[in-house]
Amino acid sequence: MTIPASQFYAKPNHPTHPNRVSTPPPLPIPVPDTPTHNRLPSTQPFSSLNGYYLESAFVDAAKELKGKFVAVKPQVFLDKYLPEHPGMPLVTYESFKKASEQRPESEMYGPLIDALKPFLKTGWSMINTSTKPDPDSGFFDGHKIKPDITVYSDRKPSNDNPCRACDMETFLELKVDVQSDGFHLDKSDPLNISFEKDGGDSRDTRGQLVTYLNAMQASQFRTHGFGVLILGNKCRLLRHTRSGIEVTTRFAYTSPNNSYLQTFFWRLSHARSALRGIDETFEAQPNVDFEIQHLLKVYGKPIWKVPVGDSSFYVSKPFTRSHHYPVGRGTRCFVAVDSRTLQKCVLKDVWRVVGYHREGEVYTRLHEHSVENIPNILAEGDVQASESGSCGVFDSDWTIPTDSTIRQHRHYRIVLGVVGEPITEFRSTWELTKCMLDAIKAHRDASLNAKVEHRDVSPGNILIVRSQDGIATGNLIDWELSKYCEEQGNRVYERTGTVQFMAARLFSKQPTARTFGDDLESFMLVFLWLAALYAPNKMDQDSRGEMLSVYDTPNQLIRENFILAGIVIPLRVQLHSTSFSKILLKLMRVYSARYAEPAEDDELASDIIKKQVMLETHGWMIDSVQEALKDEDWKAAKDGAQRHDFTPAVVKEKTRKRKSALTEYDQVFAARKKRRGENPAQVDNDSDDTGSDV
Repeated sequence: MTIPASQFYAKPNHPTHPNRVSTPPPLPIPVPDTPTHNRLPSTQPFSSLNGYYLESAFVDAAKELKGKFVAVKPQVFLDKYLPEHPGMPLVTYESFKKASEQRPESEMYGPLIDALKPFLKTGWSMINTSTKPDPDSGFFDGHKIKPDITVYSDRKPSNDNPCRACDMETFLELKVDVQSDGFHLDKSDPLNISFEKDGGDSRDTRGQLVTYLNAMQASQFRTHGFGVLILGNKCRLLRHTRSGIEVTTRFAYTSPNNSYLQTFFWRLSHARSALRGIDETFEAQPNVDFEIQHLLKVYGKPIWKVPVGDSSFYVSKPFTRSHHYPVGRGTRCFVAVDSRTLQKCVLKDVWRVVGYHREGEVYTRLHEHSVENIPNILAEGDVQASESGSCGVFDSDWTIPTDSTIRQHRHYRIVLGVVGEPITEFRSTWELTKCMLDAIKAHRDASLNAKVEHRDVSPGNILIVRSQDGIATGNLIDWELSKYCEEQGNRVYERTGTVQFMAARLFSKQPTARTFGDDLESFMLVFLWLAALYAPNKMDQDSRGEMLSVYDTPNQLIRENFILAGIVIPLRVQLHSTSFSKILLKLMRVYSARYAEPAEDDELASDIIKKQVMLETHGWMIDSVQEALKDEDWKAAKDGAQRHDFTPAVVKEKTRKRKSALTEYDQVFAARKKRRGENPAQVDNDSDDTGSDV
């Protein structure tokens, strides 16, 4: 989850393409630019850099959630999501009015807690956590949350921290007046409805709310979560899902016409756990056989039983971190054990994008066409038991802004019959190259035989699967964004793929149709990234940081120049292995032609055009790598992976650095190595809800 974020928050700087020549330009060219979409590549588990940040977590969170908010009337909100419960006490509005008038803000907390207590179910509690951050909640930019007021149910606390995102039912964030409101429902122009209010304070308020809601879903098994924003004597209610955040129109909670706030807490605290957002399909197992604990390598720690289709599986904590991002697919991968056969496998829990094929359906098609080097499927299916198994669809009572980028998601699980190692755990550069070849072959067979385009080639989607005698095979996984060749048109508003490893041409501001060559370029980018960051080499830290910075820029010209540089790139890495260097040099000699635009009288024009045709096919790449792998001396070499240090590109002084993330499987294997002792301001004119019939 790591990149130089300043490159993604700079003002647009889209240089026009000069007339290119076949001679590669110097590298790198560190020019900041805007991203192809709002999502930070830093939330991807394959980013390369320790990022230097110019802005706080609140700013980052608000920008990442741009276009992900919708508006709804409070009564509609309550009736839709929280059922009525009899016996709600009468509201003493004077106590709420008194609380809203307290200054400074911190003086509001106690009176508001006291006023709301009668509307909580017995056993529930509200705690002032405004000065007590949760040390275990640094999911977004490392920010540790401390909502003004945190609400807990009657469940046993997980730890002694006053603020516990892992136990939080909801929260209240307080501001002294409406000028800090993060939202402004403007429908004055029917062709341009907006909702996200401009201004620094408003932006920070949105980001603050996002970090709280995100910490809840990242530390719990949840389908959704609720939040409350207090603005002096006004209020908004919120509901967060993998699609975005629903926000009510503003209402005066101190007015006798509006009991929405009090009703919210009364209904929430009396609602079943599933309606509150708890994913009940994760069933905690207090007593588990030792054999299952041994297979999961988890002793005395929480284990859950999870249904997938007609089967069920035991899991412990996920070993991936994509679910730390506040919206999107929220993939969690677990080492799992089949409850019937005790077979060890991998369970993937994800909120798939509606409009894409179920990943299990794609695997079935691949296996029907005898595609090799892909996992078998043990079970798959949408999560039927979940009462909130889909999100992102709203009826006419919801106001969707014109710039909305909300997508519909469906809760889904799939179980793979392999437990592999990350490609970054290669035991030799020969083994790395062989596993990369296996993945390229899988891609070829899928493309040509099954007519399936993968569209998300990255290090995290290539596994090393070892047989009992230690022989390694590369597996190409994660086909959930794939597309069938016979399908026409775009399926979503944004490009698919892991940004760091997307082909340069896909960063064009103009719609660009994908080709097989784009995924093959991604394989080349993975090769070079692994060579610089993990293969034994003599590259200095500054040069390595400069090279890796190219992966994190969305600037099309910089990325094209990187490929145009050809053999310059592997030469700069200074690999220890001559054989590994030779194959990368051979491949990059061809790739240097992909973005070349020779003049008509260029003597090399025919050669460049020939290479550009080759780059749209698998055969030349497969043949080149297979020939290189015949080197028996290289095969015998013991030059395994070693992660190298590097100097991140500094974009401005007084910036904040964040710890680098690894690929999807890296955390688990790094921990195992360690255990083994190895080195491993704006006028507010938003109208308020008056309590009339909505």
